[in-house]
Amino acid sequence: MKRWRKWINVIFAIATLLAIFCSYFLVFNYGKITATLAGYLQQEWFFYFLTVVAVLGALLALYLLIQAIVLPVTNNYVIDKDNSGEMLITSKAMENNVLTTVNKYPGIKDSSAAVKVKNGKNSHNIDAKVICGVYEGENLNSLGNVMREDVAKHLETFTGYPVNKVDLKFYDIKKDSNKRVV
Repeated sequence: MKRWRKWINVIFAIATLLAIFCSYFLVFNYGKITATLAGYLQQEWFFYFLTVVAVLGALLALYLLIQAIVLPVTNNYVIDKDNSGEMLITSKAMENNVLTTVNKYPGIKDSSAAVKVKNGKNSHNIDAKVICGVYEGENLNSLGNVMREDVAKHLETFTGYPVNKVDLKFYDIKKDSNKRVV
């Protein structure tokens, strides 16, 4: 499910739930009722009809709300479609690929990665953010350039699509964690 559709479903579900419950309680709880509604309210079938409509509408809105919250967005996948089918690569798999690439460097510890995918009709944009812990005294400029190229190369090989950018952030392990890392 696309992100914009997910938010539209959430907004629709919340608005529908509010409209149904507000109208139900306004009609049956101290609301000003028109003469026609007053005539209908005197009949027993109208109460049951309005209750059934309110319950069905609330169930539909609740279903849409749960569906919008639970279903993943398409930005969590690289989607490759052709005549023979569809292939999805999760962002978690791409993050693991990035972490495997980064962890092969001896001076790097306690890394984390985040990969964002923007799916288009004809192209995909992949962005990666990597946070690495390093010891004092590392040459961060040369290490960062080599890591950036290596991460981009491995992601491109893994997904088959070009990587837009790789953002690297380094922090000093001893100062930021107050722990001795072995």
